[in-house]
Amino acid sequence: MVAAHNFAGLLVARLFLGLFEAGVAPAFIALSQMWWRRREQPVRIAVWYASNGICNVFGSLLTYGIGHIHSSVLKSYQIIFLFFGLITVAYSALVLFVLPDSPVTARFLKGEDKLVAIERLRANNQGVDGNRWDWGHVKEAALDLKTWMWAAMMFAISVPSGGISTFGPLIVKNFGFDKFQTILLNMPFGAVQLISTMGGAWAATKLKMKSPVLAFLSLPPIAGCVTLLYLPRDASARAPLLIAYYIISVYPGITPLIYSWSAANTAGETKKKVTTGALFVAQCAGNVLGPNLYTTGEAPLYHRGLMSNLALFVGLIGLYGVTVVYLIMLNRRHGKTRVSMGKKAVLVDQSMERVKHATADDEAQDVPIGEHAFTDRTDFQNEDFIFVY
Repeated sequence: MVAAHNFAGLLVARLFLGLFEAGVAPAFIALSQMWWRRREQPVRIAVWYASNGICNVFGSLLTYGIGHIHSSVLKSYQIIFLFFGLITVAYSALVLFVLPDSPVTARFLKGEDKLVAIERLRANNQGVDGNRWDWGHVKEAALDLKTWMWAAMMFAISVPSGGISTFGPLIVKNFGFDKFQTILLNMPFGAVQLISTMGGAWAATKLKMKSPVLAFLSLPPIAGCVTLLYLPRDASARAPLLIAYYIISVYPGITPLIYSWSAANTAGETKKKVTTGALFVAQCAGNVLGPNLYTTGEAPLYHRGLMSNLALFVGLIGLYGVTVVYLIMLNRRHGKTRVSMGKKAVLVDQSMERVKHATADDEAQDVPIGEHAFTDRTDFQNEDFIFVY
């Protein structure tokens, strides 16, 4: 990006940046599935995703400061990209040598500690070894209605995400602020993003359910879009406009919960990777479409973009409901299969309990839990797999 001096150069650089970034989110999801119980995954996924909010807060400050640097050699945007790019390259070396692929290969776990790290994941029924590839899993993921439901959710949230993240500063600027004020006024956007991401993950962990939290997080963006659609763009409405913009910024808390909801309900090494990849493709598609709904010709109202976002936020709530109904049906189907095999119809999902509670539940059920946990069975193939809502 630093070497680019025209639009074509920026486009090519951005293309390669996207290619190299493409594996980051799916890899983080895979690592979260390998290391933590299903109860623990929402907060862990939220922690790394919340870094976007942290970057919006401190990145805005850094961008504001770096943007005031005057150089006869480099433009402001080149200095900004050079600064953040060097940090990324330096940190990548640390990740390469320190981050393990899975508990099985972790060098900092020795002997019994490694066995404990693996055994505590048994109740997930999702495995821990990420080196297998099974084309049967690929087919199952493609035919699994859940895959398409979560991909639809990810697309629906990524359209407004792509539009607002790209045109958000321009929207704020059209409230009557200059470019440097606009940079600083995006700091609260990042703070709200951080709070909604971590708060949503905490609530989902406490409730042991993600769908009601997702529905709740979809309500503030709906209110914010409606407010922006009807408020005038003049100095008298600056404060309400900013408040509405910040209310919309609750939406980033939705994305990591969709990822963790999908991750918690998918088993089989290959199927997990394919499903996460499908969600990421849907996210990228939404990010591509989103900015195109906001055009400078519609400034400062941006009615088309805001109306589209409003419709998608409302549609998301419907998708949550349909997905919950389908997951209930799948649990009932597994229950019938267990009965036909002489097992209990209803099992306590230990992976959604604290470890000390899970041990007591295991004894109370008087049945082997996680019998197929490490056999690379998918969520459809393993009758003991419990789908979470």
